[in-house]
Amino acid sequence: MKRKLAPKYQFIGIWLALIIVLFVMFGLAHFNFAAVGTAVILVLAFVQMMLVLSFFMRLRTSPKVIRLVACVGFCWLLIMFVLAFSDYLTRQWH
Repeated sequence: MKRKLAPKYQFIGIWLALIIVLFVMFGLAHFNFAAVGTAVILVLAFVQMMLVLSFFMRLRTSPKVIRLVACVGFCWLLIMFVLAFSDYLTRQWH
């Protein structure tokens, strides 16, 4: 089964968007914006992840089963993060 590939300029545009978001994240990391800066960087990281998943990994045009497997994998990753952070936050620090 052959798929039609997207034009090269689309991949170059997405790559440039990823690079711009990366430099914005680097710029934000050098300033102390406290929790707001962290939240913005996490949102930008999520945007980068979605761009990579939808365009470079071609989840946009994949069958529904592949999308489901990708969603289940990220849900499992979310569960692991929640368990790890709950362990970290509930420790008694002396």
